[in-house]
Amino acid sequence: MSIQSSRTIFGENKNILRDAQHFISLPVKVSATLITANSNGKKILSAGSIVDNTGKIVNDGTAYGFVYEDVDFTNSTGIETVPVVVHGIIDSKQIPIQPTAEALAAMKLISIV
Repeated sequence: MSIQSSRTIFGENKNILRDAQHFISLPVKVSATLITANSNGKKILSAGSIVDNTGKIVNDGTAYGFVYEDVDFTNSTGIETVPVVVHGIIDSKQIPIQPTAEALAAMKLISIV
């Protein structure tokens, strides 16, 4: 059985990329149970969040890449496929948390400027 999800783009899209012409994003499955609600009751995975290859939010040596765009998990009941930048140049001013040295070392194909 396959489940199809839909995504709503809301508000102003953030651009975490410094060079939007040269990057690679890959799909990563993220469980809605890993996302906590904000003060408005929305469950948003923010653009620029760091995730591992299993979809867990991290900031350590297991880092895989940066979430490419805000993803709304508010109405999700399971797993959503999220685009994750694994190669490219990221604008340090556009990400919610700066990566640790261990996270940067793990994401070998990403530069932060």
